[in-house]
Amino acid sequence: MAEPGRHLILNVDDYEPGRYARTRLLRSAGFDVLEAATGTETLDRVVSERPELVLLDVNLPDVSGYEVCRRLKADPRTAAVPVIQISATFVGDAHRAEGLEGGADGYLTEPIDPRVLVASVNALLRLHRAEEALLASARREERL
Repeated sequence: MAEPGRHLILNVDDYEPGRYARTRLLRSAGFDVLEAATGTETLDRVVSERPELVLLDVNLPDVSGYEVCRRLKADPRTAAVPVIQISATFVGDAHRAEGLEGGADGYLTEPIDPRVLVASVNALLRLHRAEEALLASARREERL
């Protein structure tokens, strides 16, 4: 689990050099990072490790990233976890639309400027925190 004040990210990519580079970048930006190389491993790790955000390659060897995202968003235990899909292969507007319509909260195509990746992660984490605060406030109001 992440240290207090740090954010746990799950970085998913079957291409080891790309996964390694992205993990190094995220760690240097202050994030705690876990890794996965398959869709099945991703589904298991999101449930067991509870990351705050998933960077999800679309082209995985066992289950497509599109399908992994749909499953995450359909499961009440993982539905609120933000997902940024990433692809070097599926880079057209139709691919981006498919990812976003399938539940992804963001879609980036490679090569990704490191500043854009970190800024995208930070933006989704801010949005997620704001949503959680609104839900907590609504629950408090209901109790009153």
